[in-house]
Amino acid sequence: MTKFILRKFNEKGEKKFEDFFDRKLKNKKTPIPFKLLNDSNLTENLSEKIEIDNAKVFKSAYEFGKYLDLKLNDLKNIRFETGIFHWLTLAFFNQLFPGPSGGSQKIKYILNKNAPSSWKKHLVRLRWELHSQFKEKSIVYLSKEINNWSDEEESISASPTLISSKNILDLYTKLYLRYDKNKSPKIISKRNIPGNHRELTKELSIYQLNFDINRMSVDDLLNLLGSDFKKWAKIK
Repeated sequence: MTKFILRKFNEKGEKKFEDFFDRKLKNKKTPIPFKLLNDSNLTENLSEKIEIDNAKVFKSAYEFGKYLDLKLNDLKNIRFETGIFHWLTLAFFNQLFPGPSGGSQKIKYILNKNAPSSWKKHLVRLRWELHSQFKEKSIVYLSKEINNWSDEEESISASPTLISSKNILDLYTKLYLRYDKNKSPKIISKRNIPGNHRELTKELSIYQLNFDINRMSVDDLLNLLGSDFKKWAKIK
C-alpha cells in the first residue's frame, strides 16, 4: 500500500472491481488487487491531481468522511461518478471490509447503477456526502468505526428528506450526541429504550406528511414529540 493519484474506474474497471468483491465474499483470503488502481486500461485520469494515501488509518467514519471531503473538494459534479467512489472503495478496502461482526452486504461496497436510491448505504459515498453537506455536525451520524455501518446511518438514510435536513441533524445531535471526559463523541440512544433514534426516524416520517419539518426549528420539532423523545435531551 502506498500513495496514489486519484483516478476513476471506467466501465470495465468497475466490472473488474465488482468481480473481485464477489470473489472476496466467497473466499475472504482473496488478495486485494491494489494494482487495479493504476491500471490504464481500467481507469481514467481526473481533471485534478489529487493524492490519496491509502495507508492512512481512520479512527472513525467521521474522520474518513472529512478526509474524502477535503480530497474531493476541487472536483465538480461527482455525485453520480460511481467510478470515483468504487476506486476509493478499493483503495481503502482493507479498512472497510468486512464489518466489525463480519458484515459484507454488497450494497455497502458496490453502487448499483440501476438503483441509485440505494447509494445512500454505500460506506464511501455516504460518508463523503454527509461531511460535504454538514461538515463538523455530521459527527452525530458518523461516530462509529470506518467499517461499521452504524444504527444512526441506517436510521437517517432510510429517508431522503431526513438525510438532507440540517434541522433534523441538529435534533439528532441535541437528543442523542454527547462527549465523554476525553471529548470523544458517543451516542446515548439505545435500541431497546423508548424514544431511541430509530423510533425518531419513524415518527418524523409520519410528521412530514402534515408538517414542513425541514423548515421547523429544533424546538418546534421537539414540541411535536412525546415525552419518550424529549427525555433524551435532558440526559447529560
